[in-house]
Formats: sequence, structure tokens, C-alpha cells
Amino acid sequence: MQIVKTKRFFATIVLSVALATSASAQTFAVKNNLLYDGAQTPNLGFELKLSDHWTTVLSGGYRPWPTDDHKEKKWRHLLVDWEMKRWFCSTFHRDFIGFNAVYSHYNASKLKFPLGLYPSVKNERRQGDFVAVGAFYGYSWILSPHWSLEALAGVDVGYTWYKRFDCVHCGEYFGKDNKPFLMPKLGINIVYNIK
Repeated sequence: MQIVKTKRFFATIVLSVALATSASAQTFAVKNNLLYDGAQTPNLGFELKLSDHWTTVLSGGYRPWPTDDHKEKKWRHLLVDWEMKRWFCSTFHRDFIGFNAVYSHYNASKLKFPLGLYPSVKNERRQGDFVAVGAFYGYSWILSPHWSLEALAGVDVGYTWYKRFDCVHCGEYFGKDNKPFLMPKLGINIVYNIK
């Protein structure tokens, strides 16, 4: 039920933005990262053309599941990402490079990340925050006058601070920790361009 409400909320936002900006002279796009959707993280991004070769993006994702605090395996988080993109051809077309800044609040336990990333999260619960900055390369394919598909890959370097607990609900408190980290940045975005 919560999934349906969240999808309706994001659909309402997309529709509202599309209607509010349809008369604008500036180019504006609404996007959704399909990889985040695959990780059950509803997300939405808004991209604004700044000049013939520059755009800026503000996007966010929120994963409130599982809502049952008694489940040991969890990956709840709120993520906000800001990007600046330099397009080599023209905005919203072909290849680009960019840099970004990320903030996230998270609660994770009993997870096994791909490529052996963050191995200690599978044995304890961590609740905390992180900030990161990074760079990426991407490419955008125009599918129709309003739709495009965008792929990007890069790396973020950041710093996280968190509390450590035993995995069970209200588990034993192990202490606080903080450390730098590297994180891959990947995206396959479906983009709706508003002209």
C-alpha cells in the first residue's frame, strides 16, 4: 500500500511540474533513474538548461522500506543529489561530463552489496549520514521530440558518520564511527524534455 502511495505522490509531482513549466521559454526536463527503481527507491530529478552547453540537475530518492523495524534486513534511505553537466554537442543531446554533490541519511543492516562493497554492513546495523562529491561521464540518446534515454557512470568520494548496532530491533549499541569512502555513481535515466 505504501508503494502505491509513493508512486502516486511522484506521479503527481511530475504532472504538476510538466503543466507548470509547459509555457516556459527555458528548456526543462524531468527524469527518473531506472537503476534506483530496480533497487525499490522511488526517485525523481529535475534538469534545467543554463546555456547552450550547461545544465543543472537536482534529484532525490526515498526508500522507506521495510517499514517494520523488527525486520533485520533493511536499507532505508533518503538521498539528494545535485549535478552540473557540460554538454559537448548541445544540451540534452549526445555526450556530457559533470560533477555532483550528494547527501544521504540511511539505516542499513544485513546487506550484501555487489563487488564486495561495504562488507561489514552484512553483520551489523548502521544508521547515519554521508556527504560526497564526484565526477561522471554520460551519453544521451534522443528517442522522440520529448523523450530521451541517458546513461552515466562515475565515482563519488565522500565521508560518512554513523552509529553501529547489533542487527536485531533495538539491538546492542556498538558505538559511533566515521570514515572516508568511494562509491560508484551509475544511472540509466528516462528523461521527459519540456520545451
